[in-house]
Amino acid sequence: MKITATKGVVAIGLVMSLGACGPKMQTVSDSQAESSNEPDSTSTRETVVIGVNVAEKGASFRLAAATSYTMSLDGCASGLTIASITQANPNVSVYKYDQSCLIKLSSFTINGYTYVPSAGDPFTSWAAGDIATFEVSGSPSNNYKVVVGGQLNSPITGTEAVAYTFTQVAAGTDESIASSIVGDSHALSVTGDDAVIMDIVGVTMTGMTAGGAGQFDFKIECGSAVSGSSPNFACGAHTITDLKYRLVEDTYSGTLSAAQAAALFDGSESSIVAGDLLATGTSGATNGGYTAHVQSPAQMHLHNQMLYVIKSGSSYRYFNVDVTTLSYP
Repeated sequence: MKITATKGVVAIGLVMSLGACGPKMQTVSDSQAESSNEPDSTSTRETVVIGVNVAEKGASFRLAAATSYTMSLDGCASGLTIASITQANPNVSVYKYDQSCLIKLSSFTINGYTYVPSAGDPFTSWAAGDIATFEVSGSPSNNYKVVVGGQLNSPITGTEAVAYTFTQVAAGTDESIASSIVGDSHALSVTGDDAVIMDIVGVTMTGMTAGGAGQFDFKIECGSAVSGSSPNFACGAHTITDLKYRLVEDTYSGTLSAAQAAALFDGSESSIVAGDLLATGTSGATNGGYTAHVQSPAQMHLHNQMLYVIKSGSSYRYFNVDVTTLSYP
């Protein structure tokens, strides 16, 4: 098990790799040879011993490693199946040259919680790149995104590695978009109106679409204490519920012109409702402001550079927003 933390992303990696000494030759017993209908009961087959290495990788901070896990092996053309692979017996022998074998993670335990595949978002192919949600039974909000980093080759060659990577995002210090790279505020004015003075002070990942777009809540704070009473809070001269916003892919090299900003607000922008308002003294937004519910415009990992744009009257303020992407190992 590997655990890394990169700019607010907690990543836990479970790595299954081949033994360092290479493929191990094992003799199939007479009874096994007979059951395979081979004419020579003394014949041998080459098998590969796969070891499960559970380790914690050094990082800027550390979390508890998984205390247990369960996996299974099925789908093999040879008919080989293993119902339960656990940390108690991490060495698994498979036939070299076998085809269509899949090693499947079925549960893991960390910090006293056991995570299992969710009914709504399980693995579909178990191939490299497949993504699923693992959650605590009865507590679906306590979950991890699990990515298949690599699977057994078909046919098995004896050189591959199987990897599962787990990521969890929570409010506060565990953020998918690190506060250090949510910045570079720029103001644009079309008719001389002042752009609203606001800043992004917190980001929480709330989900992911089936198409791989990340869903986030941005906590937006006013540059000074909001005035008035809800739902008519004002930030400076701007009533907050009059503001509009969008999150778009940065195809502008990080710099918007006034004309480009105006073109983004074509009716597909989002509005702020009373339930999104944050009063003064709100944790993380001392001056008050609002919560923006946004979604990345495409697959988050492949389109991680974005712009968050706020429209106030005929003026705009925008931020360069970059998702910290995961890498393995």
